[in-house]
Amino acid sequence: MKNKHYFTKALFATVMALFFSATTAVAQCTIPIAPGQSYIEDFQSGEMECWTVETTSSATWAVMQGTGSNVVAFQNASSGNEARLVSPTFDLTGSNSATFSFAYAMMALYPPYDELTVSYRTSPSDSWHQLANYSISDWSNTYDASFTLDDLSATFQVSFLGHSNGGYYIFIDDIEIASAGGCARPAGLTVADITTNSALLGWSTAGNEESWTIDINGQQTTVTTQPYLIDRLEPNTDYSFRVKANCGGGLESEWSQPTTFKTMCEVFVVTDDEPYFDDFEASEEFVCWNSEILSGEDGWVVDPGYLIPNNTAFFIWLGEEAMLVSAPLDITAVNKPVLTFKHRQRSLGQFVDELSVWYALSINDYWHLLGEFTSACEDWEKVTFDLPEVSDAYLIAFKAKSNNADGVYVDDVWVGNEPGVGVGEKATLSAMVSPNPTSGSVTIEANVADGEVTVLDLFGRKVANAILHEGRAEVDLSSCAKGVYMARISCESGTRTIKLVKE
Repeated sequence: MKNKHYFTKALFATVMALFFSATTAVAQCTIPIAPGQSYIEDFQSGEMECWTVETTSSATWAVMQGTGSNVVAFQNASSGNEARLVSPTFDLTGSNSATFSFAYAMMALYPPYDELTVSYRTSPSDSWHQLANYSISDWSNTYDASFTLDDLSATFQVSFLGHSNGGYYIFIDDIEIASAGGCARPAGLTVADITTNSALLGWSTAGNEESWTIDINGQQTTVTTQPYLIDRLEPNTDYSFRVKANCGGGLESEWSQPTTFKTMCEVFVVTDDEPYFDDFEASEEFVCWNSEILSGEDGWVVDPGYLIPNNTAFFIWLGEEAMLVSAPLDITAVNKPVLTFKHRQRSLGQFVDELSVWYALSINDYWHLLGEFTSACEDWEKVTFDLPEVSDAYLIAFKAKSNNADGVYVDDVWVGNEPGVGVGEKATLSAMVSPNPTSGSVTIEANVADGEVTVLDLFGRKVANAILHEGRAEVDLSSCAKGVYMARISCESGTRTIKLVKE
């Protein structure tokens, strides 16, 4: 589970000013871990006490001394180089199981990313047994990892093998081995079901905990079950939460790594006189929008005028997908609710990034497709959708899919009645379809003379098309299956999409 973590942001801000301490091989220590005890290494001493590095190249591991927190790091090395960070020897013969956990982060600009392989062995003559392999790049987050160990011995070791593919750093911190009967530090923190004032918090358990202490923005609460629904939160607020286990008899774990989340904004009430509008100029971060990563590690961002004038919502990350989701909107009082926005998707060679637009009636509803844009749009295109249903918790989402082109831009998002026409602007395209529902042909009438009509199914596939002539077009849907379709009317002044039902 990906977690926001304090040391990654500090490293990102100061990485050019940090330095590596000298690393020398030391004699292996043997550290007994009795039942109920833990071994923890956070490298705050500035040394890799009892840890060694095995390498046959220029690659190595070393302590990076930063502001507020030290970590051990796999240095930027030539592609193909490797170095293994080997733990002290642990005597775990008094227990039948143990928990191994740590935090890690990896940084690079382009794939293929560096690789981190985590392993264990029961003796120096044993081969390494892989627990996990990671290959990612994330410049603002870290991850927690936790494993249950049951193949224990008096000469037990763990290791971290860094393999360079041309990335920058691999960071490891807060390593813990907790023997069974002890109080293991919780890991794998999760946050789900986020609303305006609540969130469902979860974490890993070892089975011998009596309770847990949750710290959220400095306020502590003791709970006896997990996951735990925490409420009485403030809307549109950033929170950081961590947890420690209480195992009875005064025995408690170390604090987990923290993770962050943000509560949803309160419902925005839209009326005929008060539409919802966001041009992303208020901040260099989204206000009451949420970027949900569908694949990869990166989401939508606010481009503060670096790429084009004025702030816009922007997505470009290579080969990935993400949805930008609005705050909940109460549109029940709007006479004829519409969504209007402008977008731009410039091609790069033969490639074009993709944009699709969706709506949901609440956070518990399925997403419904309004339309999609897969062709190059070299300049801004203004688009209007009639919103086919209404609710008091309506959500709008823009889904971007990168095909390694020039990115997806969205700006000037409007929900409400038709936006007013300003000086020098063209009149907004309007259109109507009748009969709707239909059992065969439909007539489309628009307030423009010329244009094109395309009918799409809910998978975005074209099923029919026609040409507007003197503001009118006939479309035959008699061969189409019963269901919901979208009629997209396009002309020089913009695009309008209307929901159409075939009976």
